[in-house]
Amino acid sequence: MLAQSRSYNPAVTLMVTAAIAYSDAITAKARGIVNQQDHQGAPHLLREVLGNHLPDKQEKLFRKLLGRKDEVNYGSRSTALDEAQRLLAELDDFAAWAEGQA
Repeated sequence: MLAQSRSYNPAVTLMVTAAIAYSDAITAKARGIVNQQDHQGAPHLLREVLGNHLPDKQEKLFRKLLGRKDEVNYGSRSTALDEAQRLLAELDDFAAWAEGQA
């Protein structure tokens, strides 16, 4: 019945939260730093910690997911199934890369 939902905003919220958690795990392991306040600044912290070891593709995926945070939590637009599936595939890519950083 999930495919019959009108909005996948809650699922996207979880995807964003997962991406933030992966980033926090990487920065905590590398430098003992976790971004607890400014989630929009998390990509900058990740870049600061990893430098050139952060692939541009992964930074772009992370920024894209974070860019959806306010929209899915506070906006009036609903996320469609196909868009949620695309975001999930991007999260999977980011997660696979992040897990390789451990």
